[in-house]
Amino acid sequence: MPSIYVKPRLRDAKKPDQGVLLVRRESNGKPIPAVGTHVEHTPYIRRRLRDGDLVRATAPAKPTRAKAAAKPDATHKETSQ
Repeated sequence: MPSIYVKPRLRDAKKPDQGVLLVRRESNGKPIPAVGTHVEHTPYIRRRLRDGDLVRATAPAKPTRAKAAAKPDATHKETSQ
């Protein structure tokens, strides 16, 4: 079955600080994280999408190895005295 990337919708679009809805996965009952996740496109997920509890989203781009290696390591800070 194909998978899609979804996010829970905001509780109130005018007040984003209130967070997102708690939508649970059908398979294990764990909540779908606010940042989104890949899920199988099942009838349950289609109902959540149709009802507006979930929204389709684009998956975040994975950093390439070259970009990850080019980032400076923040754990090794030098201090001048």
